Amino acid sequence: MKTKVILVRHGETEWNVLCKFLGSVDLPLNEKGRRQAGYAKEALKEELIDAAYSSPMKRAFETGEIILEGRDMEIITEEGLREIGCGKWEGMDGKEVEERFPGQLYLWGNRPEECRIEGGDTFQEVSERIVEAFWRIVNTNRGKTILITSHMICLTLLMIHFAGKKINDMWDVKPISNAAINRIEVSEDDQVEITAWSDDSFVPEEDKKGSALVAGRNYRSV
Repeated sequence: MKTKVILVRHGETEWNVLCKFLGSVDLPLNEKGRRQAGYAKEALKEELIDAAYSSPMKRAFETGEIILEGRDMEIITEEGLREIGCGKWEGMDGKEVEERFPGQLYLWGNRPEECRIEGGDTFQEVSERIVEAFWRIVNTNRGKTILITSHMICLTLLMIHFAGKKINDMWDVKPISNAAINRIEVSEDDQVEITAWSDDSFVPEEDKKGSALVAGRNYRSV
């Protein structure tokens, strides 16, 4: 029997709107973000979900709570699902980072494998911990349907890992928008199949605007 994993990015926060590096700053959802999570709840209302896991960060946990509202389920927090820590960049937009750390945004946007944020995580470190967390969760819930709520970079690194791509490819794949649903199926012999990638077809157009923005991405060619 296959293990089915539904991975949802959190809804919008105020710093997503401002394109500021959020990282480990623990902001809640804004009003639009709560609506987006509500759309994901509606999209998943017919799904039988057996277990739920979330990043410990408010924006992801709140997204999980909204999706599971009305179900008698506990959400388990998993540190491995936490977003990339952006160290000294947190709270800055791309322009401010470029002014204070010249040339670093070029690496962030073009060669993320080489990006080293002072006081933050590397993309490789995040990739390793999200993959480890994924298998830990799957192995605990074999044959079940699992909901995971996490973050854009964390989830993108997981998806490109299973797609056989490299970290340097991460900005070239479809960006995972706020409250978008991704699906992975794992067979009994650990064969992995991606069956949905950033599906936000259920989100009204007026609430999609800006939902796939990433701090610093406008500065890729710096």
